Amino acid sequence: MVRRESGRIWGVVVFVVLLAVIGAGAWYFFVYRKSPQYALNQFFAAAKANDRQRVEQYVDKTGAIVSMLTTAAAMNPNFAAADPVRAIYPGYGGTELGQTQKTQIESVSVEGDRAKVRVIMQVFVDGKTETIKPTYVMVKTDEGWKVHVQDTMFGSFNEFVRPKARQSLVRQLRSIANSPFGMMARQQLQMLRPEIERYPQFARLLKEAGLL
Repeated sequence: MVRRESGRIWGVVVFVVLLAVIGAGAWYFFVYRKSPQYALNQFFAAAKANDRQRVEQYVDKTGAIVSMLTTAAAMNPNFAAADPVRAIYPGYGGTELGQTQKTQIESVSVEGDRAKVRVIMQVFVDGKTETIKPTYVMVKTDEGWKVHVQDTMFGSFNEFVRPKARQSLVRQLRSIANSPFGMMARQQLQMLRPEIERYPQFARLLKEAGLL
């Protein structure tokens, strides 16, 4: 009798465990894999591995500023570092902006087809590890959630581009502003001014450099 009762208890335990496993599996495949945080983690893994093909699957490069920078990078190898995708994961494609050591999703806020993901990143730069807290903007597309490169990069510009790198960038941009190409660069940026002004940190840098 005791053995039969014990067998029933174990049967119930096994049944509950199986339900939990099935539930966890269902949540992973039908909920988590379709979430913005899953897509962002996939982007992080691809960028860490420097897997360009996989990175491209998880980024959305729409936006006039990103289009301009992407075109410049494609046309001139000297502008390869201008690819903003490299900036939103330090260490991807180069270590000019540091090397990401760890990422942790702090919070997720979803509003319709857009989401904001607050991330804590540990980045090794200039011989020490710094902590930055950028906000990754995700957009839902027909192919699933993707990182919106422009809103992420320029919305958290001062997080990704640390003070020393900003100073260097200002010097480089000033040299362009004072060169024979300065007028043409200012005209192109003026055409994008309404879009640039959406990102105050980036707009401030361009004004400081004399290009806006």
